[in-house]
Parts: sequence; structure tokens; C-alpha cells
Amino acid sequence: MKIFLIYPKDSEALFDKKSLRTFGGASVQMYNIAKELSNYSEINTYSIIPEYNSINFDDFEKFNLLMAYKEDDNAIVKLLKFLKLLLKIKPDVIIQRGLTTESCILSFICWILRIKFVFMFAHDVEANGLRQKDQSRVMLFCLLRKFSYVIVAQNKYQHDTFLHKYNGKSKIIYNGFEIKKIKERNKDKNKKTYILWVARCDEWKQPEIFIQLAKQNPKLQFSMICPKSQDEIFFNKIKSQALTVKNLLFLDFVPYDKINEYFKYSILFVNTSLYEGFPQTFIQATMNGIPIITLYVNPEEFLNVHQCGFCCNGNIELLDEKIKELINNRKKYGIFSKNAFKYALENHDISVTVKNLLNLLS
Repeated sequence: MKIFLIYPKDSEALFDKKSLRTFGGASVQMYNIAKELSNYSEINTYSIIPEYNSINFDDFEKFNLLMAYKEDDNAIVKLLKFLKLLLKIKPDVIIQRGLTTESCILSFICWILRIKFVFMFAHDVEANGLRQKDQSRVMLFCLLRKFSYVIVAQNKYQHDTFLHKYNGKSKIIYNGFEIKKIKERNKDKNKKTYILWVARCDEWKQPEIFIQLAKQNPKLQFSMICPKSQDEIFFNKIKSQALTVKNLLFLDFVPYDKINEYFKYSILFVNTSLYEGFPQTFIQATMNGIPIITLYVNPEEFLNVHQCGFCCNGNIELLDEKIKELINNRKKYGIFSKNAFKYALENHDISVTVKNLLNLLS
């Protein structure tokens, strides 16, 4: 079987250690899937990326990279170059994540060429036919719904939304990571020192709330990984605010192969977003045994069901209280930490994710 994995445009930093460009969760998931598929000798997996200036990353031998077009090519040129590659290699399956107009057109092309097109929602708003970046409507969404071989949802909310709004059928496959062994996770447990926040600097992720939490708790240590988004004015505002807080470490970029170190040494993970899909950061936190405290986001109420964190339903004062509660109650923290790792191991191991995906294709 030949499989094409099409990466989002913001994937450079996954394939070049020197790149400082922001990357998103959709890119990370495609990377994880491709790496796991390399273990299947009967499958030829091709990672479709733009012509980046430099390729330098640790897992190079596990990837078959095809640089299909230049980043500054216009949409028509990109399509023509991709079609040329498509007709040359003739894949059986194309997998793409994140809703764009190109996704819709590609689903139709694949239907004509009898290629199985697998589309994966990257965010909750996409189940409504909206773009993640600005929530504008994708006018050709009807093509995607009609001609995709299968549409994959990250969570039950996306599945149900797509079903109720469009009577559309989707399959739920949870995002996956290489889940570490418990011994490795616990090796440096006494070095966990800070409360962590990780997200792009978008207004709807509300980074200013985390900065305020740090100000209110000067005896606690906070760390914030906040890469730039398209709104540079907002980013500069947030960065300026963060740098005035003595107990807050602000980082505007961390390479993909280093980011787990920041999770490994954190004691709690905080999310202040208004909405999300199923954030990659939730999996990275739970696989390191880190309880999660969120302001709004709680996909399928997993924090309650698995007792690995708290959702504060928009109450910022409660967010502050729950942080103090888990830090001061060692017994409760220990229970939540063990539950978090157990949840990640049972639900987000990449080997299971890929097996479920391959079952759909068969």
C-alpha cells in the first residue's frame, strides 16, 4: 500500500532543527503517524512537504520526504506540481489534516482517480465547515463531505456536530503519541517545579489569564511557551506583559524534539483557551503524568471521567483555587498524576491510533 501524508504549511520546524517557525498540532500528528507507519514493511509512506531550505531532524531514516512544490508557488502551480507527483507515484491513500479549500478540491480529484482520501478534522470549528485560523466558511465543504473516503474526528463533539449539522458520517480516532514507560516518566519526579502553559499566541487562547495567575501567585513558578501567531501586535503585547513577571519564564519558541523536556519537569498544565479540538498538549501532559487544569476545554469531559484534572467552566477564581489545591494536597496530586498517565496509555498510544486508521482503510 502506498500512502501520501500531506503536511500543513507550518511544518518546517519538525524537519529542520534550526527553524524557529511556529508549528501546530496538525503537523505533529502527521509526523507521529508517519513515524509509526515506518514500522509497517508492507506500507510505503510518503510525507509531502514544501521545498524547505534545510532538512535536519533526528528521525530522518524513518521518513520518505517528497518536497512537492515551493512555499511561494501560487495555488495553481502547487496543484499542478502535486498532480504530477500524484500521477507518477499513484498512491492508494492520501491523508490530510486541517480544513482548507484545497482539501475539498483534493477529495474530488481523489474520487476521480479512485484514491482513498482520508480527511482529519484538526479543530472543533472544522466540523461546522469553518477554517480554524479565522472561522470563515469553506464554500466547497460539500465536496469534502461527498467525496472523502472517510472523515476522521478527534473527539465525540466533532463527530456529533458533523452528524447533526450535515448528517455526515465520521469515525473517531484519538490523537496519538509515543507513550513513555512509567519508570522513565517517574525518574525525575522530584524535579517537577513549575506550572506550564503551551499554545500559539492567539487571542482565543487567552494567554493574558495565565500571566495574571503568575502575578497572583508570586511564590509559585510558572513557564509559558507561546510561539507567534499571525497577529504580531497581540504577540508583542503578551510578551511585554510576561517579561514583567519575575516568577514567569516566557519562551516564544521551543523545538519539537525538546518540548517534552518542559512537560517532563512541570508539575501542572494549565489551558486557558475558549475552545479547542483535543489539544496535543493535553496528551503530552498526561503521558508525563501531569494533571491538567482548564478554564473551558474538557473534551468528552475526560478530566472528570478519568480524574486527571479539573475544568473550571470559565471561572478564573476557581482556576486559581484548583491550582493551589493540587499543589498543596500531595495525596490528591499523586492520584491525579497516576490517572493522567493511565489515561494517556489507554487512549493515546500512537501504535493504537495507527492500527485504528489502517482498519478504516481495509
